[in-house]
Amino acid sequence: MNIVVLYSSRFGQTLKIAHALQSQWQQASCKVDLFNIEQTPTLDWDAYDVIVIGASIRYGHYAKAVHRFIDTHTEILNQKPSYFYSVSILAAKAEKSTFATHPYTQKLFANCSWQPQHIAIFAGELAYRKYHIVDKYLMKLVMSFNKNVSSDVQEMEFTDWEKVKQLGELVVQP
Repeated sequence: MNIVVLYSSRFGQTLKIAHALQSQWQQASCKVDLFNIEQTPTLDWDAYDVIVIGASIRYGHYAKAVHRFIDTHTEILNQKPSYFYSVSILAAKAEKSTFATHPYTQKLFANCSWQPQHIAIFAGELAYRKYHIVDKYLMKLVMSFNKNVSSDVQEMEFTDWEKVKQLGELVVQP
């Protein structure tokens, strides 16, 4: 099986998840290509059996390149088996960790014609060292409203790697 993963990662967690999935699929004898969605070359879609898109949320929005890519390639995305995963700090809350409860992903798919086989929601990471001063301030403000995490915590990964593995298994199951 040949899989292409197109990702949009602002601080690296979406790419880290893409690498984990790539490793899992390569161990299952799949060929996997990773491309940054903002730098994607012209792809030979016939070379791929499955398309996976991973995108992160920042201030409640996906990158414009994600929207453009989906709009431009909706037809091919609907013709082949395709999957989407979202990475968001909001998903660290159990009540916001599914497609049915994740407002940003619902909004994305309410405004497009792509119908992926599965949509996964993954919690991201809190990594102040990676943020610019404004991002750092805003994330501390957001975290001060979160009862589960102190706003002075500097690093915390919320990604449920078992959930990532389950997506990986779903993609390659016969």
